[in-house]
Order: sequence, then structure tokens, then C-alpha cells
Amino acid sequence: MSNILKWSFKNALVGIACLFCVTVIVCAFLAPVLAHSNFAPAANVLYDFLHKLCKMHGTNIFTILHHPIGICARCIGSYISAAVILYTYLHKFKMDKIVFIIIGTLAFGEIAAEYFNLFVTNDFIRLIDGFFLGAFLGMLFIKILDWLEGKKGW
Repeated sequence: MSNILKWSFKNALVGIACLFCVTVIVCAFLAPVLAHSNFAPAANVLYDFLHKLCKMHGTNIFTILHHPIGICARCIGSYISAAVILYTYLHKFKMDKIVFIIIGTLAFGEIAAEYFNLFVTNDFIRLIDGFFLGAFLGMLFIKILDWLEGKKGW
């Protein structure tokens, strides 16, 4: 375990972003459980928070106990994989440039194919695409912070 007192400002930003992703994931899975358990006011607060993060909250969603999770399948996949990428970065995992390009191409390729109606996607495909999108955006966030810090290369 790394010592949090020795973290740089960049690592602190990555840690905060990781905590935000984990918070969204927990809220997404907690909201339907609270709605099912008759804690409607708490569930409504969580759903209001989640609906501000996802524009497709009415469609393309998974359900838990017959209640929607609050964000679409692509967004839940994005938050999960972004949290994993950011967490592993804090523990010295580095990503290669080729992997970064492949993941970005897969993520945006599916989004473009759906936009131009080349094929119809379902929730499972959107979840998998969300994993690619979150990994790409997590790595992009880290690379932007590296650039701002003055580091060159991969």
C-alpha cells in the first residue's frame, strides 16, 4: 500500500477522480435497493444525483429488484473501468500507447456505428463499450495530468 502522505498533487487528483467513480458506482447499485426497501426519499436523492450524470437514464438500463440502477449500461461500464484504471495507476501500473489507441478505437468505433445506425446495440454491448470508454477516458485523464506536469512520452 502506498503512503498517502507522499502523494503528489497529480496522484491526489487521480485519487479524487477514482473516489468519485466509486461513489457513482455505489450510488447506482444502492438506489434500487433503497427503492425496494421502502426508503423512497433516500432513493430519490440518489436517482436525482445519477440522472444528472447520464442523459440516457430512461433507456438502456439494468435493473436490480425490478428497479432501475439510475444510469445507463454504457455509463456504469465507464465508471467501473475508469475506477479500475485510476486505482491501478496509483499503484504504479502503466499503460502502453498502443493499448491506449486500440481501446479508444474500440470505444468510439461502437459509438460511431450506433450513431450512423450500422447495427443495433443492446445493453450488454453498451456495457462492454462502456468498459472500453472508461478505460480510455481514465488513461486520457492521466495523460493530460502528465502533460500538465511536464512529462513527455508514454
